[in-house]
Amino acid sequence: MIPEAFPLDTFRKYAGLALPRHVSYPMPTAWSDREGADFVGQLARRAGDPDAPGISLYLHLPFCETLCKFCACNKVILKKEAKGAADKRNAYLEALLAEIDRVAELPGMNRPVRQIHWGGGSPTYLDTSEIAEIQGRIASRFSIAPDAEIAMEIDPRHTTEDVLATLARLGFTRVSMGIQDFDSAVQQHVHRIQPYEMVRDVVAGARRHGFRWVNFDLIYGMPYQTSETVADMVRKTIEIRPDRIAFYHYAQIPEKIATQRGMDYTHLPGSEEKLSMFLEAIGTFEAAGYDFIGLDHFALPEEPLARSFRDGTIQRNFQGMTTHGGLDLIGLGVSSITHLIGVGFWQKVKEIEAYEEGISRGELPYDRGIHFSEDDLIRQAVISDLYCFTRFDPEDIGRRFGILGREYFARELADLAELEADGLVEFRPDGVVEVTAPLGRVLLRNIAAVFDAYLDPGAYKLGDRYYYSVSA
Repeated sequence: MIPEAFPLDTFRKYAGLALPRHVSYPMPTAWSDREGADFVGQLARRAGDPDAPGISLYLHLPFCETLCKFCACNKVILKKEAKGAADKRNAYLEALLAEIDRVAELPGMNRPVRQIHWGGGSPTYLDTSEIAEIQGRIASRFSIAPDAEIAMEIDPRHTTEDVLATLARLGFTRVSMGIQDFDSAVQQHVHRIQPYEMVRDVVAGARRHGFRWVNFDLIYGMPYQTSETVADMVRKTIEIRPDRIAFYHYAQIPEKIATQRGMDYTHLPGSEEKLSMFLEAIGTFEAAGYDFIGLDHFALPEEPLARSFRDGTIQRNFQGMTTHGGLDLIGLGVSSITHLIGVGFWQKVKEIEAYEEGISRGELPYDRGIHFSEDDLIRQAVISDLYCFTRFDPEDIGRRFGILGREYFARELADLAELEADGLVEFRPDGVVEVTAPLGRVLLRNIAAVFDAYLDPGAYKLGDRYYYSVSA
């Protein structure tokens, strides 16, 4: 239920606009072609820097047995028993292992690896022997810090005791599960059947095997979800008590995500019902002892994300909220993204065949990327502060980048004054701009859009007329 005091008229004025979530800045639609050789040259400059950051490795395993209709990830649906499936999988794994070897030999890659994350697709599509081979190759080629976080996105439908035991033996410390929803009608429609009892038992198994942290990804706003079913999903999640929760808003964009064309748009909840879902979830999670962090994350107080929020080190990147944002992110595998802090983004080709062919030619097959301008870096910091700490401090940004913050952001401060009049932000006496709760938190993407130089001016209030200019 939406509280009577909630300003619905203002919410209606800003809600539903086509605005980015800013897991990166600039967003990928602003990136242009970059060759892999450019990445190697930029990486080599890290080799002689004694203050170079540590490393985070991301591995992309694209295979899934079945299609989840809501999914926007780069994936390949491949039944294990299908003809030729084993050959396709083996070809990809051979290319991935070759890339691991090649990247490990690059200059500047002898720095400590402080985080490893396996994503997909579904990494648990692989056999335990294949998982062990890949992780063993990483361990033999890179310098993994003793306290490194090693995480895998697991599918509860394919996570047996043997899988959990293997991951624990290999040193994995965190597992993340895409739960989406516990309601059977919703699960049937989105084509992902994993009952509450299945998820509960997998989490219990993870706890028995000594995993320190368990993450859940939940989605609200999908077809056939109601305020009642989402409230039940939240209650059941709290019963299982994962350490960290991402509570994502579903975006129905079938013109961009082909798999969503099978979703029933006639049963999508309306914007105000989705608002009710979100507000009720915030209250329920907080009442259960979770800290509400940023746009859509929740964590128990002793979970690293909550601790990094309190000590000011939390950051936002392609993996959402992270405690490892200060590391160079090195992507391995098809479509994976590399982020060299302060330098740029690079993304590999999205097609498996093109990736394998590039690796076979001795290349790192990057397809596109961007070098950061000074303005990009400044705005990265502002947008990160908004999403992570729900504030903008022009004086602090000025000190960090050697600029006059109020002059640099004169236009943006004028826009924020308009948002203040509508109750989304408030200007403190010391000049810090604070995002209000709950209205500003709900409309945080609108506030961040004020600082996005690749959007049309006024996109935060004009609707779907925004665009990213590749030439900007």
